[in-house]
Amino acid sequence: MRDLEIEERFIERIHWLIRIRWIAVFGIISVVFFTCRILKFSLPVFPLYAIAGIIGIYNLVFFFLTSKIQKNKPDNLFQIINKIANLQVAFDYTCLAAIIHFSGGIENPFIFYFIFHMIISSILLSRKAAFLQAAYAVALMYILVTLEYSGILPHYCLSEFILSDQHDNLVYIMGVFLFL
Repeated sequence: MRDLEIEERFIERIHWLIRIRWIAVFGIISVVFFTCRILKFSLPVFPLYAIAGIIGIYNLVFFFLTSKIQKNKPDNLFQIINKIANLQVAFDYTCLAAIIHFSGGIENPFIFYFIFHMIISSILLSRKAAFLQAAYAVALMYILVTLEYSGILPHYCLSEFILSDQHDNLVYIMGVFLFL
């Protein structure tokens, strides 16, 4: 009975994360619209809206998947839900890295949203899984910053927001990265 109670709480947390993700989808769309239409920043809107759409699609998939699993209650419910939780977090980190890339990279102040998601991950996942997810997030940001710095990936400067482009300023990059 106790294991079932723990599993039910875990599923509730997964559904909470799904609800929060709907707010994030709406937030991404709203911020991109406001930033580009009202503030007149030049951002690549199609990739940003596409990422919001991708998040919405995988959020629907996770919602239906967890709802179905919750109804069927397989014997290995905890293991399945744990895998789903880890997949959600990994997808979120990947999409957050893509959003950061298309909206200023290292210069984007929203880069620190990784910290909020790491906190959520540490609450939701086991200590080991949260650590591995955090390492994945740091690796994603390291790869992104390195590829932009080296010129392999294009850099989308927030020229309307910052005084000078910082993606090639190694001191600035190290400062932000070490803080993150």
